[in-house]
Amino acid sequence: MGWSGLLAKRRIQIVLLVFVLALALLFLKDLNPMTFDANMGIEFVGGVRVPISLERSVDSETMQSMVDTIKIRINAFGLSQAIVRPLGDKEIIVEIPRANSKVIENIERILREQGKFEAIIDGRQALAGEHVIANAIGGSGGESITRTVGGAQWSLTFAITGDGEVFFANAAKGKKGFPVLMFLDRPENAVLVVNRSVLSGIPEDAVEEVLKKDGDNIALAYAEAFSNASLQNRTRVLIGRNALDSNPAIAKTLSENGFLEDADAEKKIMARPDADFVPQSLPSQFGDSVFSWKAIGLRSAPTLQVEPLGQRAITQYSITGMASGVTPEEQQQNALIELRELKSILSGGRLPVTTIVGSYYDVSPSLGRQFLLYSMIALFFAVFAVSLFLTLRYRKLSLTIPIVATSVIELVLLLAVIGTFGTLDLSAMAGIIALIGTGVDNQIVITDEFSRKRRADESEVSGKEKLSRAFFIVFATAGISIASMSPLFFSGIVEVTGFAVATMLGVIIGIAVTRPAYGVVAEEIFKHETPE
Repeated sequence: MGWSGLLAKRRIQIVLLVFVLALALLFLKDLNPMTFDANMGIEFVGGVRVPISLERSVDSETMQSMVDTIKIRINAFGLSQAIVRPLGDKEIIVEIPRANSKVIENIERILREQGKFEAIIDGRQALAGEHVIANAIGGSGGESITRTVGGAQWSLTFAITGDGEVFFANAAKGKKGFPVLMFLDRPENAVLVVNRSVLSGIPEDAVEEVLKKDGDNIALAYAEAFSNASLQNRTRVLIGRNALDSNPAIAKTLSENGFLEDADAEKKIMARPDADFVPQSLPSQFGDSVFSWKAIGLRSAPTLQVEPLGQRAITQYSITGMASGVTPEEQQQNALIELRELKSILSGGRLPVTTIVGSYYDVSPSLGRQFLLYSMIALFFAVFAVSLFLTLRYRKLSLTIPIVATSVIELVLLLAVIGTFGTLDLSAMAGIIALIGTGVDNQIVITDEFSRKRRADESEVSGKEKLSRAFFIVFATAGISIASMSPLFFSGIVEVTGFAVATMLGVIIGIAVTRPAYGVVAEEIFKHETPE
């Protein structure tokens, strides 16, 4: 068999490439190959699951707005990797891995208190939350989305009080063309710790612009040169979750100076997802400017088009922006997301419906490690059982090894996708284990089609025709699997959503990447066999 020729096949090359990328995502994301870098659910690393009940049923738009608002505010307080999901039309589930029961108090406080909104122009506060009229943010006629050549243009109208108009005018005098930096829960007396590479390509003055505020600049410290001097008598440290976990020197320095990951601590470490520490910038008439930086609470930075008049009267303002996307539908969806987030910021994270925090489900880290161990054992035995079955069925290692190898590659790809872009929880792991059986089933269909004995009255069938017939069955079963999982995916039941997502993603990865590659291998194996 021409095994050396297999590496020249495009489908085999694609599988090898994505397999290497998957391994890098799972083990090299923090540049430490000894750690498993996937986002793990509370069942595996410990944490809390908090049910939040709404006082009344809400429509899907209001529910999504509440989910987005809670997510923004929880992450703003350093409760990293928080997962917020709707459950029906009257309940929201919050999951926070690596947390203790004190988190419940923090969540209750976050839901009870309004967030702190402030707008800053050239280092000077221009608006505060009390200046914005809560019931005059968007609403009927106050928000719109218009499709244009470059994307979807959105517009949001809000009103401020007379005192706010004067305050805004004083801060904005002579600042036409400057960005209006809009913050929600901007950290006070804080130092921001980032890697130098994060700010590569962004001018220093653009970074300084968004960090400055009269009397309360956010200090900037680089992780590569972090020391006691970096703290500068600050009481808050903003740092990426992986950056903190993978840098014991920084963790030691913070500990020696009395900093804790405790919301009630006098000196607090606010560890957040590393992606929040990457600023988003755009060119402007004054050079590149940062318009979003989640780590410091910066959510939007519209340009000041006209200077306010300073009349002591209720005044309306309109903020516009452009949402991009590949398709018109994606542009529309991105515009809606930006509008919802901006409304949440202007309202200070205020929820439109009263909520009640229910009894929480606490998972200890030790129990989580047991769940993870049992899941790994289940994965091993699933692969072992499949290997044993295939050996007994075909009695050929030349067939068994490629099938098992394809299943393992498919397993790694699925772990990487879910662990990087989602969360590996117990239900997702169950879906991954179940996928081993369905994936092997498809490969058996392909193998049996190639090994099927030709009848005396049947003309010679080419390898491509056999592969085509096998994939007709594979695609049919894939469609059935996705259709059967769809009700679970849209059910809103948190405990089964992960299972449905893992199953559907596994099927898509299989039919798009791994099973076509196995088809190439099977064709090569049977190419030189003479039909009986």
